[in-house]
Amino acid sequence: MKIVKNFIPPTESSPFNPAKAIQLQAGETGHVMMNGMGGESFGVRKILPYAPNMNKVFVSARLNEDLYLFRDLQLAVVHRLFQRIDGLLAPFIIQKSNSLVFELTNTHSAPQTINIEVIGFDHFGLAKLTAIYEEIGSPMPQPRFLYGQASLPSGAVNIDLGVKAKSIDVEARRLAMSSDRPGDITASLKVYNTTIRNEVFVEQLNDEFSQFYANVPFIVGSNMPFQVYASNKGPSQANVSFLCEAYAVQQADSKPLEV
Repeated sequence: MKIVKNFIPPTESSPFNPAKAIQLQAGETGHVMMNGMGGESFGVRKILPYAPNMNKVFVSARLNEDLYLFRDLQLAVVHRLFQRIDGLLAPFIIQKSNSLVFELTNTHSAPQTINIEVIGFDHFGLAKLTAIYEEIGSPMPQPRFLYGQASLPSGAVNIDLGVKAKSIDVEARRLAMSSDRPGDITASLKVYNTTIRNEVFVEQLNDEFSQFYANVPFIVGSNMPFQVYASNKGPSQANVSFLCEAYAVQQADSKPLEV
């Protein structure tokens, strides 16, 4: 996978970082909708959410009417994946006249105001970035998200979070996890018969990927078993979410390259 680093948008680009807020009562469901810029395409590099208790807000993100990027995750795991990194290696695109919809549920016992900001490139920036990839003879990387969620009773061991592989091969680059019981949850990751991480605390996994990509990315093959297990060592039930930034494997590339 070829990655364009240190990209600078053209001078005609405009700053466009829309943010919208919604207040949800306890148990209430609502949505926040983001459109492209002035009816033009918009490339999203970061999703920055905030709420007073993000472990009690569950979010799904739906792109261009029918494609779910991820579903039913704690808002905290989205915050964790994006907060300390420049952004996705390549943007996902809100096509002209389409939208990015965040479906939100407040499971907290109190009302919460939830704000979501998206950061990325306008159509001028996308045009320049696309042209650079054309010059180096490589398609722009296509981001994909692997995700899962589970409720763990106290003492639960190796509960599967239900992460589903894609219909194409993807290369996993960054991981994030969240829990409403800090210090109680450990996780193990396995791709087919290969163990990727074994019995690490959620906090360790987040520390590893908070500002960095994987030293050695791993491939999750199309429809290949990708198990993410969580164990609850604490005295109370816990909700746990998992989110992985991955990219469609470009079969023509003999090896990764950054330019």
